[in-house]
Amino acid sequence: METIFLAIFAFGALFTLVSAAVGAVSGLDHGFGHAQAHAHGAHAASTSQSWLNSTPLLNGSSLMAFLTCFGAVGYLLTRLSPWAFPAVVLGAVIGGAIGAVIVARFLGLVLAGEREMDPDDYRLIGTVGRITSPIPAGGTGEVVFSKVGARRSEAARSLGGTPIPRGTEVVITDYVDGKAIVQPWAEFIAGREGVPALENREAS
Repeated sequence: METIFLAIFAFGALFTLVSAAVGAVSGLDHGFGHAQAHAHGAHAASTSQSWLNSTPLLNGSSLMAFLTCFGAVGYLLTRLSPWAFPAVVLGAVIGGAIGAVIVARFLGLVLAGEREMDPDDYRLIGTVGRITSPIPAGGTGEVVFSKVGARRSEAARSLGGTPIPRGTEVVITDYVDGKAIVQPWAEFIAGREGVPALENREAS
């Protein structure tokens, strides 16, 4: 029985290490993806996380924790205790259950602290920003704006190819070939509301 318990422990521990390594690599690859693609899959991920939170003992991590602790406790009891086989198995089951509960509790706390991502948080179109590098006629400048509490900048071209001076408040109307297409805020409002162009307002 020592060999069986040891094999179960080795399987659970090895599987846990491999899963952690694969998860770390996947996280790095995912981090290099586009923000909008990341946000698009956030709803499905949050649904999966909600399911894990509602049934924490049914996820793979808790199962592997159970097997690892079951094997480890069973092996130690077989080697160090005078208990009969049924008592050893019962002790191993209790040890495995404790390990699974601890892991499930930890995962529940981690997932509870994660914020559900909203695709709108990463959508550039409609975002208000300010020109920090002037856009020449038909040329490219730079726009700075805030998204999800972070300050970002993008190469920018003006809608219609007209020049936009530094400091002008603009609205991102499109995103083409890695460049934000911007329009002065006053023109954007005037075009939508049919009122005379207003003076640029201070960016929020």
